[in-house]
Amino acid sequence: MSSQRYTPEFKDEAVRQVLDRGYPVADVAERLGVSAHSLYKWVKAVKPDDTEQRANELVEAKSEILKLRARLRRTEEERDIPKKGREVLRSTARVKYQFINDHRAMFKTAMMCRVLRASRSGFYAWLHKPLSDRAIEDRRLLALIRDSYAASDGVYGYLRVYADLQEAGETCGKHRVARIMRENRIKALRGYKAPRHIVGRPSIIAPNRLNREFTVARPDQVWVTDITYIRTWQGWLYLAVVVDLYARKVVGWSMKPTLGREVVLNALLMAVWRRKPARRVLVHSDQGTQFGSDDWRRFCREHNLEPSMSRRGNCWDNAVVESFFSSLKKERIKKRVYKTRDLARADIFDYIEAFYNRTRRHSHLGGISPEAFEQASS
Repeated sequence: MSSQRYTPEFKDEAVRQVLDRGYPVADVAERLGVSAHSLYKWVKAVKPDDTEQRANELVEAKSEILKLRARLRRTEEERDIPKKGREVLRSTARVKYQFINDHRAMFKTAMMCRVLRASRSGFYAWLHKPLSDRAIEDRRLLALIRDSYAASDGVYGYLRVYADLQEAGETCGKHRVARIMRENRIKALRGYKAPRHIVGRPSIIAPNRLNREFTVARPDQVWVTDITYIRTWQGWLYLAVVVDLYARKVVGWSMKPTLGREVVLNALLMAVWRRKPARRVLVHSDQGTQFGSDDWRRFCREHNLEPSMSRRGNCWDNAVVESFFSSLKKERIKKRVYKTRDLARADIFDYIEAFYNRTRRHSHLGGISPEAFEQASS
């Protein structure tokens, strides 16, 4: 039978039996009554086009697989970026830029910018200028803040440091100073708690003429005095001070190894000698035995001083001098035990005369020192 007797449709179906269904050529030829040689020719005539189509399909499949693999790899990277920078997601742009720069060897820059929702152009601009103008200014202010803090031996908080910066001509705000100090863990060194409020009986020796009126109109109107204890390896050192309420200035002081009346008399004598008051001065103290002695009352009469006493055990009646002792112990002594009394005397003298009276900013005086306040009002 000649091959010319078979229609093109017959040939196509015979070829499909071989190519699509996978039957052997000999079996298909036998079933259809076609010579195997003719069927081979039909298959060979169709197979190149089919092979090309199959090759194209294979290329498309491989391309799709590559795309899926790339998408999977990108998805895994996008999943891993938040794992490493979870705390960065809600941070500022500059924090995100720093994270991106630190992980450029691990992840692609464009992907990190997309996942972290950061500007790609902003990141490259940040590479040329990592710090903002405000951050650069904060660094400059930090150096000035550290200088002020060190000059106060670590006792200044942000308000007094802010006053120092204002005096130096800086125009920053106090809240900015507080933030910079907080971020750099700079805070005033404190060591003692505030005294408890205790109410006691009035004195029978002298009434409480001051009655907690701690604000006065002129110098040498009211002096307050008291004694405190300083620990040394040689034993206690007793410090008595006389403070003028007008400028909160220590106008008299004395330090002795024993708690006799001489320590308070010497402090009061220094105050009289230095101030030479022209008018009668009210001298307020607690009910310690030194202030109730005959020598104390006689000294007050001879130098035109009028005694006044707090209620027993009530430190608030003499709060100003108690506040001075608290500042001394928090800012200078700091729970330290001096090796000798001489070392303690030298350090306390430096605090009173060089720092407290002349340099230390006092909140009651508007942030200036007692010496500066007196000079400004004179």
